[in-house]
Amino acid sequence: MSPRNLIAALAMSFITLPASAHEGHDHGAAPAATEAGWSPRATARSEDFDLVAAMDGGQMLLWLDRGSDNAPVTDAQIEVEAGAWKGVARPAGDGSYRVDAAGLTQPGSHQLVFTVQAGSALDLLPATLVLPAEAGSTDHGEPRAVLPVVAGGIAAVAALGLWWRRRRAAA
Repeated sequence: MSPRNLIAALAMSFITLPASAHEGHDHGAAPAATEAGWSPRATARSEDFDLVAAMDGGQMLLWLDRGSDNAPVTDAQIEVEAGAWKGVARPAGDGSYRVDAAGLTQPGSHQLVFTVQAGSALDLLPATLVLPAEAGSTDHGEPRAVLPVVAGGIAAVAALGLWWRRRRAAA
C-alpha cells in the first residue's frame, strides 16, 4: 500500500467516530418507543398457549394464540400479576386484549404471571418484561473517552504526512 493510500485510509477511519451529546448539548427528545416501531415485550409459552405482551404507554397489549396451531384465541379470560400489581385483560375487538398497566411503568425488570382460561384449558404463564430507562434520559456515556483516540489519529495522520513530504523532497 502506498503511503498516500495509507494516509487516506487512516483519515477516513477517524471520520466515522460516533458523536455523543455532553453537558449543555441536547440532541432533542428521543422518539417514543412505539413511534420507532418497537415497544418493550414479554413472551410466554405453554403446551396450550402462546402469549405476547407489549407495553404501549400505560397500557399492556396482549395477543394470545393456541399453542397447537397458532390460531388466535379471542374468548379467553386473562389476568396479569407482577408483585402487588394485578390487572384483568379485556378484549380489544381486533383479536388482542388490553390491560390498564399504569402500575408497571417503572423502568426495570418485571416478573409477570399470566393466568389464562379459555374453554376447559387453564394455564399459568410466567414471563419477564424489561422496561428501559426513560426516553428522556440524559446519560449519553462519557464523550471525553473519545478525545484521546481522535487526538492520536490526528497525530498519526500528521506524522505520516510529514514523512511523505520529506520522502518526496529527498527523492
